[in-house]
Amino acid sequence: MIDWFRGEIDFLHDPIPAGRVLSIDSDGSIDWDCVKSIVCRSSHETSLKIKSSGGNGEGRATSLMIDGNLAKFLQGHNVFGSRDLNQLLLLAFRKIAELHPDHLSDPFSIASAEAKIKKGDYKVKMIDINALYDVGNDASVEAWLHASEMRAKSRHGRSTRDKGTVYLGKSSKRWAFKFYNKRREMCSKGKTHQLPDYLQSQGLEGFIQGKLRAELRIFSKELEKHGITHGYHLTPANITDLFTTYLEKIDMTTQATLIDEQLLKMSNKLRGTYTLWRQGADLRQLMNIQTFYKHRRELLEYGIDINAMHLVPEHNNVVPLMRIIEAVPVAIPAWAYERGLIAA
Repeated sequence: MIDWFRGEIDFLHDPIPAGRVLSIDSDGSIDWDCVKSIVCRSSHETSLKIKSSGGNGEGRATSLMIDGNLAKFLQGHNVFGSRDLNQLLLLAFRKIAELHPDHLSDPFSIASAEAKIKKGDYKVKMIDINALYDVGNDASVEAWLHASEMRAKSRHGRSTRDKGTVYLGKSSKRWAFKFYNKRREMCSKGKTHQLPDYLQSQGLEGFIQGKLRAELRIFSKELEKHGITHGYHLTPANITDLFTTYLEKIDMTTQATLIDEQLLKMSNKLRGTYTLWRQGADLRQLMNIQTFYKHRRELLEYGIDINAMHLVPEHNNVVPLMRIIEAVPVAIPAWAYERGLIAA
């Protein structure tokens, strides 16, 4: 899905009042000045930054800069969304025009700008591309993140971790990846990431459990290296290819031990016994007989009989990091369309 977008649309309009930023030399002369951005807030209580720029010599601006999370601006959330950048930007542009009728009201200019957006005729300065991967449960997401923090690397060097998020190329001005537990982000105390009240009973919290979020951010210099300068270079298929290309630049040869669902349901006292049994240990030699039969009785409730030894230890839950994210990303559920949770 497309998340964050920064770009510029050719659009003749009355400048949106925003004030200016000045740089003044020691002698009092103005070194440079530029128009400030303003916050354009949608009905979802999410916002984009917009700015009028350029001029036609008659007091009108010639382009509109847009910077922000298109998915959240349109949907109120970014759990999932669209790869159709033209459609997302078109819907965002229409909403911006609705919110600023005093300055973005010329029907001819609006129609011309919309026609350009539909064709992808707008500049792209930066873009975020996201994917979700089902790891099974939140404990396994955290196990994956811990393993990638220790071993994952790219041309930027080894990964770093900050507040639960694993970064590769965090400070790069060309491209960067980050991986995180989307459910943890949504449940954080920060209002920026929390779901608005009206979305908290739509099934998003349940859907996001056990999902690993992978997010690629590409800046203009890196986009230009691929010949990408405008929206028509970023079809949904091209966006997928671009994401895959950079994902393959990350060395994830290390392994992560994913957490068994049965293990999460057990009490702490049973987990050690169950883990040893799965590894093929002879529990009769490791435990006193009373404890053995007590644990056996309790584990039978989970359909596990530790009286029957595992002759071949199981290691199916130990998998390479890359194998997890080479799988097909999680699809958007059908109910998301039925409940109007997708911008279209």
